[in-house]
Amino acid sequence: MRTRRALRLVRERKLAELIPLPEPGAVLEASGVLAKGRDCFVIFDNLRRVARIDRSLSPASRRHAWLGAPRSGEGYEDIAYSPHLRRYYLLVEAEKHPDGTFKAVIEERDEELRSHGRRWVDFTFEERNTGFEGLAAVRWRGHDYLLALCEGNRCRAGKKGRRPGGGRIHVLERHGAVWRPVATIKLPSRVEFEDYSALAIRGERIAVASQQASRLWVGTLRRADWTIAGAGRQYDFPRTRKGKLLYSTVEGISWLPDGTLVAVSDLTKSGHPGRCSAKDQSIHVFRLPRSGAD
Repeated sequence: MRTRRALRLVRERKLAELIPLPEPGAVLEASGVLAKGRDCFVIFDNLRRVARIDRSLSPASRRHAWLGAPRSGEGYEDIAYSPHLRRYYLLVEAEKHPDGTFKAVIEERDEELRSHGRRWVDFTFEERNTGFEGLAAVRWRGHDYLLALCEGNRCRAGKKGRRPGGGRIHVLERHGAVWRPVATIKLPSRVEFEDYSALAIRGERIAVASQQASRLWVGTLRRADWTIAGAGRQYDFPRTRKGKLLYSTVEGISWLPDGTLVAVSDLTKSGHPGRCSAKDQSIHVFRLPRSGAD
């Protein structure tokens, strides 16, 4: 089997070097990032708030800031933006629906990040903590859609969700007060991830990250029938010289205009190797290997 190539680190910083902690001793559990212009908008699954980071990642930049007032409640899993509608979309992984099931919620914000309501996603999950992990806004033939990445294989929880080869992305279209799935994108079965943590789309290029595998898959999206062309390519996030994991908590990715990717990392947990804490709660920029770029 051909050895996977590794992404190249361009630059990275701990988020606490760029924005002040919301309170002493707080952690920054970054869960999503959106590159827009010179800025990267970062969201957190333990804070219902948005941070703006200058993509230079220079601590001296005056662009770094918290946006808007803090809100009560759990945080977000990802953030997307529609340039056509000039709207931001913030994803809440799953909440208890009035019908007793668990469903995702999408909050809508304007250019100033002022609230324009929230809508349920008409899709049921088995557990609250195994829902949608990635979100991207796309436009096709005059229609606007949101693409939502399931955390578990075949959108399942537990052992069934960890059985590789069933990556799924739901194509959502707004119908009145809800977002409804109108199609399902199946990732190639060769993408043998146990989990899926982040989604990024730019043109026809689509990227999906896995925390468990510490790996990135890049492919080509065909919007005409919502399928993937070919098998795509897989890349490892950088590892130690002995091949051990360094990036075990990547939860958000977004394409930058030059073809590089910006990523953010969550807090390491008790099961992660201690060395990975040097890379957690951070923002990173990676470049795909030149000869391996799609």
